[in-house]
Amino acid sequence: MSLKSTFLTLLKLALAIILLAWLIRSGQLDLSQLSKFTDNSQLALVTLTYFLVGPVFLGTWRWKTLLEAVGFELHWKRALQLQWTGFFFNTVMPGAVGGDVIKTAYVIRDNPDKSKALSMMTVVLDRIIGLCGLFLVGWFFMMINFQEIMAQTKLWPIIVTMSGISLGFVIFFTAALYHYRGQDPFLGILARPIAGFSLIEKLYSALRTYRYARTAIVRALLYSLLIQVSSLLLFYFITCIVLATTPPPSFGQIATIFPIGILTTAVPLTPGGLGVGHVAFDRLFVMIGLHHGANVFNLFLLSQLFLNLTGIFPYLALKRMKKPLVIPQTQSGSPSTST
Repeated sequence: MSLKSTFLTLLKLALAIILLAWLIRSGQLDLSQLSKFTDNSQLALVTLTYFLVGPVFLGTWRWKTLLEAVGFELHWKRALQLQWTGFFFNTVMPGAVGGDVIKTAYVIRDNPDKSKALSMMTVVLDRIIGLCGLFLVGWFFMMINFQEIMAQTKLWPIIVTMSGISLGFVIFFTAALYHYRGQDPFLGILARPIAGFSLIEKLYSALRTYRYARTAIVRALLYSLLIQVSSLLLFYFITCIVLATTPPPSFGQIATIFPIGILTTAVPLTPGGLGVGHVAFDRLFVMIGLHHGANVFNLFLLSQLFLNLTGIFPYLALKRMKKPLVIPQTQSGSPSTST
């Protein structure tokens, strides 16, 4: 690891510690709440079931679908091992994309005749589709509870943000998967020297690869929606346990703020969104008239981080490499939460 990378990692850790310390001192984060997992067997069982069915099984299915659509071969056992192993390295390695790099390296080894760049892009697209599912689920439940949500004027900025991002995803996927008779007009727009357009153009071009396999994108998005619905239900279940109020908090309001809160953890300011996500959910809960948002997110996040560490076992079970594993270079900055 370079000196610069080490310094940035230490800086992120310091920021996480400062934010967590501030929340604890202000009484907004109660670490004793973690005992709820040992005291409540139902909570532990529901959390474990979500992890195995959602991120592990459905997440593997989504990634495997994207790989096979562009010609990669990956057996189910191997795919499950790599997916679970990826969670472990995303948790323990700096940069939040260590698991993605490991997964890509093994896929490249198993498919030496395929494009290395395309292999990495399947992982990137997998994350994008995960975020797309997150916002579409939040937008869907927001529309179902539209009158209740609109009555909360403080949520209007979130409603606009949610709607804008969801619409952006719909336009992005529709444009990339459309069959143009002539030249793709969006490629010309994205080729302009505007900040951020270069990255978007690469993602757009990668998605264009699937325009002859659109069914795979639809299936991947369906799996993503199922994962995000189960994630939202788990978060709401934890919210009800932590708050223990009668009547329970509004599901529609929680569904509206959930995607925004999770999105803050995608910004690589701290490892795994520690501190940043806590502060975000604390403020979002206050916006809808609730408290202890940091405690709710704390239980949700730490349970996932703990289960991610179990990925060490499938990693140890991976077959010994017949030749040296060359890990491709990549930049950090992808979200570390399971999307």
